[in-house]
Order: sequence, then C-alpha cells, then structure tokens
Amino acid sequence: MTTPIDIFALESGGGVNWLGSAQTLEDAKARIQELARRSPGEFVLLNHHTGKKFIVKPDGETRALEA
Repeated sequence: MTTPIDIFALESGGGVNWLGSAQTLEDAKARIQELARRSPGEFVLLNHHTGKKFIVKPDGETRALEA
C-alpha cells in the first residue's frame, strides 16, 4: 500500500526535494514542523488520493494550490 501524501521542500530555484510521505494531512503537517526546526522554509504536500497540492509555510499556514 502506498502512502497517500508526499512531502516536498521548496528549493530556492523553484525546484522541489522529496522528503518523505505520511498517511494523513495531520501527520504530514506534524512532520513538516519537525523538518522546519532543522531547515526552515516552505513545503509542498501532494495528496495522491485527491490530487490536491498544498503549500505549508514555516509558521504552519497552509493553503491549497489551484490546479
């Protein structure tokens, strides 16, 4: 079974770096909080079940990306 949510870090040049995956959006946000303590920045979440993408900022603000 695949994990439904992938976690990526946004790189300064506009690329993304895959950091891992999570079962739920809440788990993914918790993982980002851990990652952000070591390397602050913006992150992208991709939900494979819904196809939705989210940007998560260092302060925890989350917004959906339009398709």
